Amino acid sequence: MVNSANQNSRVTVVVIHHTSTDFQESLDILTLPSHRPVSSHYLVPEPDDPSYTDKRLKLHALVPEGQRAWHAGVSDWAGRSVLNDMSIGIELVNRTWCHAEAENVTAEDQEQRDSICFYPDYAISQIDMLLDLLGDILERHPDIKPTNIVGHADVAPQRKIDPGPRFPWQRLYRLGFGAWYDDETVVHYWERFNSEMPSVLQLQDALHTYGYEIVLSGDSDTQSRNVVRAFQMHFVPWRVTGTFDAGSAAALFALIEKYRSSHLERLLQNGAQPVHE
Repeated sequence: MVNSANQNSRVTVVVIHHTSTDFQESLDILTLPSHRPVSSHYLVPEPDDPSYTDKRLKLHALVPEGQRAWHAGVSDWAGRSVLNDMSIGIELVNRTWCHAEAENVTAEDQEQRDSICFYPDYAISQIDMLLDLLGDILERHPDIKPTNIVGHADVAPQRKIDPGPRFPWQRLYRLGFGAWYDDETVVHYWERFNSEMPSVLQLQDALHTYGYEIVLSGDSDTQSRNVVRAFQMHFVPWRVTGTFDAGSAAALFALIEKYRSSHLERLLQNGAQPVHE
């Protein structure tokens, strides 16, 4: 065999999930046949889970990275769809749950809008295991960009909320994984937007340019609120409202300046259509 220099990894995205149930049920869901089969490449247990019987916390590899796991479903990021074809899926056991007006529902059931959800913290040991795994993945797949380490909610904001607002995205960034903004840049845009906020269309345009799938309707409609919520859970988790204020808009434009700078001037003006890098 002559190994060609003209190649790279097909893996360009990492999608992080939470399971919303305990380890054993998660393992069963991700490995056993069912009428709605799902899987992930990796499953990260959490400590103090009664269903997890090993004495030590151990990473569970479920699908080889060269194979396609069925974890992202209908999804889109940075103009690319069918993300199962190009991504690695990582599930973290985290027993998030929601309560609807009349019945208990899982955190994944986003048709239940009149509900209250509860998000447990992620264990330090669990995140440490994830950090080790991400380091290994990036060694094997160095073409994964910081902006392509995302949550399930980022790639499917109309139906998913995981890994939720308690997931430590900023800590991951500080240790070399994923994207985050610079505080000073946020302050610059916050002062600007306190005087005059961008239009809804500009904000939708900016979300789309950063990577989110969103219809540029110019209205604060349901699909737009879902995308804003996903963005806030990732980048401003202390302010998850589904509507933009000056702080959330400033964080978005600080990310654009850092990672999509060629589009910044256009985005600060009205009317232009988004173009992905």
